[in-house]
Amino acid sequence: MKPFIGIKQIWYGLVITEALTAAKLKTWLATATEVKNSHQDTWGYTQDDPTITDYINELTGKPYYRDMTDEGAKTIAFTMGAYSFKDKVELQGGKVIKESEKEVGWEAPETPELVYKAVVGRVKTGNYVVFTNAGIVGKSNMVEKNIGLGVSAVAMDNEAEGVADEYWFDGDAVDSASEASMASYSGETLSSKSKTI
Repeated sequence: MKPFIGIKQIWYGLVITEALTAAKLKTWLATATEVKNSHQDTWGYTQDDPTITDYINELTGKPYYRDMTDEGAKTIAFTMGAYSFKDKVELQGGKVIKESEKEVGWEAPETPELVYKAVVGRVKTGNYVVFTNAGIVGKSNMVEKNIGLGVSAVAMDNEAEGVADEYWFDGDAVDSASEASMASYSGETLSSKSKTI
């Protein structure tokens, strides 16, 4: 397997509601929004350490059982150096201000909004990392005097049965696949919508 190094492309879109194959990922990518600008050195993938409890045998002083209660949050983060008002709404909430059908501004939401999207990163070696249902926090982020759109995407449990929170794919398998039908993929699940708290 090729290593997962750097970042080449990023997409966001509706929450994925079917178990993924390489072909289904290719189909989803055709519907998604590609991020055209990720400011240098802001891309990152992290996973927190899991929460583990060791049960110790008092007679020997050695563990006799280990319980993992939390696998550790998985996060994709990047900052868009150039972006549209639509990107800001999709990833941060609020609404676009229009004049004569032209997008001229952004209005912040009156109350905080929860945003859920699928997020996909294609690394420089061609492989794909997929969060099928990511809780998105979008915020203004100053990088080198530019107010970028900072995005933090945390992999969440996917409420669709049989769909994992995260998938990794070999890039050659995705790129060479024929697009597959995602018959039950409506993009209208609760998780796919922005929600207000």
